[in-house]
Amino acid sequence: MTKISRRSFLQTSAVGLAGVGLFGTELTRVLASTRRQFAHVSDMPRLQSELNVAHIAQQMSAQSDQRTLKGWEDWLAAAGLSWNVTVSNAEGSPETLSAMIEDAVSREVDAIVVTFGTLTAAQGALQSVAAAGIPLITVDSGYYPPALCDIASNNYTMGAQMSSYMVQSLLGQGKTEPNICTITANFHHGTRKRGKVRDAVLSENENIQVLGDQVIQYDGFFETTLNTVNDWLNRFGDDIDAIWCPWDEPAMAASQALLSQGKTVNDVIVVAADGHPPAVELMNDADYPLVATCAQAFELWGALAASFIDEIVGKGRPAADVVPVPQIDFPAPFIVKGVNLPAEGKMPWDTVDFYTQFMNQARGQVGS
Repeated sequence: MTKISRRSFLQTSAVGLAGVGLFGTELTRVLASTRRQFAHVSDMPRLQSELNVAHIAQQMSAQSDQRTLKGWEDWLAAAGLSWNVTVSNAEGSPETLSAMIEDAVSREVDAIVVTFGTLTAAQGALQSVAAAGIPLITVDSGYYPPALCDIASNNYTMGAQMSSYMVQSLLGQGKTEPNICTITANFHHGTRKRGKVRDAVLSENENIQVLGDQVIQYDGFFETTLNTVNDWLNRFGDDIDAIWCPWDEPAMAASQALLSQGKTVNDVIVVAADGHPPAVELMNDADYPLVATCAQAFELWGALAASFIDEIVGKGRPAADVVPVPQIDFPAPFIVKGVNLPAEGKMPWDTVDFYTQFMNQARGQVGS
């Protein structure tokens, strides 16, 4: 395996995202299906087709923000809309994010979208949004009024799937008293929730010993994880059976460290979440340590945010008719190495969930 630096990792990620060229066609099909099936997409004429929208990202260098923006842009293209969208990048700073929200309010935009925001530090800005009456949609930021909704996956569910599968996999290998190491990320509500569920699962599996835990921040997460796992391998050697990572990108760093020291999936397994195409592609390698991830539909989150704004602002529909609940939890199919990896050219979130396959088998619907 070729070693991946932080720079080449980001370049590879960008190439991987750019390579999903079929997404626009797939999105058109999904949109058509959605319009036929769900009441929140209407045939009402648009009152406004040219909107001014502020799209504010917490950290645009993150694959999750990039993929959400791509889904947003693809939806606008498929719908034939040419909104004036100002895309801003807070570069990881909650204070900058708050200032950008305040700026959007002062510009009297028609709507605001915040992706992966740390909104605990933006309460004053949110009050300004409420006072101005500007529709706000957030993506994986946790729900905070006056947002009409937050679009994400259920992080408690993903944390349970990752952690439970790790436990089951180790048990299936006959390791009744395994040792694991964990990477923890508390800077985002989603990764924080996954870590809390992980700890709950481990509390019910006292036969598992945690040899080491490393708390990471977004800045420098790849290098920190890489160096930490190398240090664990030097300290604990062959005693490590699994590494739990909060999302795919640290899992890629952990996997690189393992491979660089001659460890493969047969020695140490890695579990994570997000289902980023570059990570899922690497899971096709028989030796690659990452064995499981939850595939979040970031592109569809961006598309749904655009759809909601079109319905509420563009068509003038009451928000309560368009957004039924304040938290929209998308399914995130659980993907397992060698079992249900997506076919070439297919987005990871469009594959059949690992456990759903067993239900389909029992119902005589294998491969459906």
